[in-house]
Parts: sequence; structure tokens; C-alpha cells
Amino acid sequence: MNKKTLLACLAIGIMALGACQNQGKKTNEEKMDIAGKTWTDGLYFFTATKCDSGFNCEGGSTHEGGIMFRLVPTDEGYVTAKGNNGLAKNDSNYVEAYCFTGEEGDKFLLKELNEKTVFVQYNKDNKAVAVYVPTSDIHQTMNADVLRYLFSGEYTKEDGTKVVFDATKAEVTGLNAEKTALELIDSYDLPSGSFKLGNEAFNVQRMDDGLTLQPIKQSKEDEEVWDDAGKPIVLKRVQGSEDQTGNVSKDVLTTSQLSLFSKGERQKMLESLKAKGDKASEIEAINLQLLEVLVANDADSE
Repeated sequence: MNKKTLLACLAIGIMALGACQNQGKKTNEEKMDIAGKTWTDGLYFFTATKCDSGFNCEGGSTHEGGIMFRLVPTDEGYVTAKGNNGLAKNDSNYVEAYCFTGEEGDKFLLKELNEKTVFVQYNKDNKAVAVYVPTSDIHQTMNADVLRYLFSGEYTKEDGTKVVFDATKAEVTGLNAEKTALELIDSYDLPSGSFKLGNEAFNVQRMDDGLTLQPIKQSKEDEEVWDDAGKPIVLKRVQGSEDQTGNVSKDVLTTSQLSLFSKGERQKMLESLKAKGDKASEIEAINLQLLEVLVANDADSE
């Protein structure tokens, strides 16, 4: 089941997932306690609740709910199965469903990669289809991703003026003489790739060699919508400045993080990882498999 299919499951709504039915293999050994922890791929999230057969998981996005599945312990890690809303099966309101990325029976393996704990989801062909990281604030995690992987770096305007986006401080210098603090703009409770800077607002499009900033203004008909309002500002990236593409060899990235790069950058990263062949590290192998799907989707959208 892909993420488009997940949206079709949203009609189930966010239900309280309490005790689940005693299905699947019970854990025979202590694993990392994931109960109460929240995991995200940068767009969707789920929180695990302990039950007799493993962990019932529920969640969605910051805009809508709809995730419902279980993680059933195995000797290796976990496999996914249908979740339920905790009611008795003979209750007319009982719901059992699998609404999640991938397919029922996918493996979830907890890994410690470059001092970062992640959940890696593998399909029946043992290919990584998603990476989830722990979060205490999903909105903060999404904003941090946007600042780092969409904005950050040193750039020059067409007139040679230097513009610097600092992801750690959520600031930009060189774009406005009076203001530096960025305020990210949400649309329907999700980061939009746009920001306010004082009385100005811009939508950001990441290009292979820099950024295009499109001035925008809030629509009078719908406050969640922003319309183009002026000539775009083209920023060229200073060579070697905050080249995040190198991270695919150092850090396992989520699909959402990889999606913030331009199509050309994703293609470049994919080719670089493929060239490593059997010498690729585990981190590189996971990023390669995620990029293969994204690059294929890029080609389909052209």
C-alpha cells in the first residue's frame, strides 16, 4: 500500500487504539521499549502502544489521522499487521485495518546508524521502503528538515549580493536589510516550503544550482493559499556551500528529507551511490533504495 492508498483510509479517522486482540507472536525477549514513542518519516507519524501481541500503532499527518497498524515482534525485529480500535470483535463499532505505507507483513528493524536510532521498513523483497526517526515534536522535526535540506547554504543574487540561510538559527541575511528571522508558513497544517520575512513572504523552490524565491501574498479567498506576487529572485549556490547531497554517505535520510532536494540532485546522488557497488555501506544501501523509488517517481511525473 503506497501513501496515496493511505489517504483513502483516512475515513476510518483517528480512533483510540487501546488493547488489541491477542494475535501473532508474543515477545519472548526484551527489546527496546518503543511504547509511547513517536516515529516519523518527516510527513507521517505513528505512536506505539503496548498490547498482548506487540504494539498497536496509530497516527497520521499533522493535518489528518488515518494510520492504523500493529508491530508484531519477531526474532529479527517486527513485522506489520492489521491494527484495531481496541473494541471487542462482536462490537458493531469494531474496526480492524491496515492503513500504512507499504504492505502488511513488511519488516521493521531498529538500527543504530552513525549514532542515530532509526526504524527501517523493508518490503517482501528486502528493499528499504521507508526510514522513521524518533520525534518529540513532529512539527518541529518537519520545520528543521525544511530549513536544513531546502534552504540552508550561501548564495549570490544576480547583482552579486551574498545571501545566507542559517538553518540552525532560522535566519537569512542579505535578503532584507532590516529583518533576518524566518517564519515558516504552514498550509493546511503542513510546511509549505514558504516563509515570511518581516512584511515579505516567499515560496522556495530548490534548483540544481541554487534557489528560486517567488514573492507571494495570502489569498483573500482562502487564508491557507498564497498567490504569486512579483518577479522571482534567483539565487546561485556558492560552490561547496552546505552541499547536503554528501549526507547520503554519512546519514540515513528519510524520504521526506530526500524529497526536498531537486530532481537533478536526487539523480546525482543516486548515480554516486550506484557507482559504489558492493563497497556501499549500510547507510548508503538504504539511501540508494529510497532514492531509486523517488527518481522513478520523478521520471513518471515528467
